[in-house]
Amino acid sequence: MEQVTNTPLLSPKGTFPAIVAKVIDDYKLVINRGSEHRIEEGQRMLVYCVSDEDIKDPNTGESLGFLELVRGTGKIIFVQDKISILESDKTIELSYLSNAQNTTHNITIRTNSIDHLYIGQISEHKNLIPFDNPQIGDLVKPI
Repeated sequence: MEQVTNTPLLSPKGTFPAIVAKVIDDYKLVINRGSEHRIEEGQRMLVYCVSDEDIKDPNTGESLGFLELVRGTGKIIFVQDKISILESDKTIELSYLSNAQNTTHNITIRTNSIDHLYIGQISEHKNLIPFDNPQIGDLVKPI
């Protein structure tokens, strides 16, 4: 079983934000930080970009800053000296009913006031959700 780090991230000053250096696919990104920056497998990270629009207070006109637009979260799965691979860790749980001949699960489903008896099994499966349009240059910080 892999070890997940839940301790505070004690990285050298200036380590974060890291930057996405390569998009492997919608689920895996390479960041420009590695073991030299005390990155370890299992650490969780937030991937985001900063909006171009300066948000202003409607009453005072004061600048409130720029929005951080979240691309997703992930977990470090591989570390080299100067780079690491971050894999999406968001999942969606899918449940479905399958017919199984040797099962003891009886499921009653009511539709339009009519009961239907199904003999089957409810299966659950978790699917990874991809990052939301990740780009080279997106920012990464620990969570």
